[in-house]
Amino acid sequence: MAVDKISPKVIERLTKYLRCLENSDGEDYISSKDLADKMGFTAAQVRKDLANFGEFGIRGKGYKVNTLYNDIEKILGINKINNVIIVGFGRLGSALYSESEFTKQRFNVVGIFDNSELKIGKSLKNIEIKNISELSNEISKYSESVDIAILTVPKFVAQEVSELIAESGIKAILNFAPIKLNLPESVVVENIDLYAKLQEINYWKEKILKKAKKKVKKN
Repeated sequence: MAVDKISPKVIERLTKYLRCLENSDGEDYISSKDLADKMGFTAAQVRKDLANFGEFGIRGKGYKVNTLYNDIEKILGINKINNVIIVGFGRLGSALYSESEFTKQRFNVVGIFDNSELKIGKSLKNIEIKNISELSNEISKYSESVDIAILTVPKFVAQEVSELIAESGIKAILNFAPIKLNLPESVVVENIDLYAKLQEINYWKEKILKKAKKKVKKN
């Protein structure tokens, strides 16, 4: 299957399979059914997702856990170190940088950018905070390419800053600003709207409360 025809949902499920395999407690093999049961999917869905990328597993035995884990890492491009910069170092940016789980193993933060005079020039874990306005010039000085930019600026400057990121040659942006960015198709953008997620979970919470109230009335 052509890469551009693979659904984002497939890639999302691959990351979940990877997490499940990571927590497999030393199992040598795992079947598509066992993997599906742990994730709340179907065995057919697991097999279909993996079939997009080739042939995996051994008939009658299932998937060798370590091998499948490594194969999915290769598919996701995390079998190597990916360099990351954080653009916007307010509460969210600093919290992400402090959370080892967020950028563990295959993601290496190599730069931090902000527009606050109180922060520019300070160093954190040997990384000096640079001025956002100098982003393109600073990126060109790095000895290795930057793969991903994590954008945590306010929404009213997100478009402008995202254009600076794109102009610097970075091809992937993880956007935490609650706004849709208008960028060339050559730049991949993944949006994470925390407030929208709060709204979604609140909807499901309300449904549970209504269901509970109805149950109480019946009793």
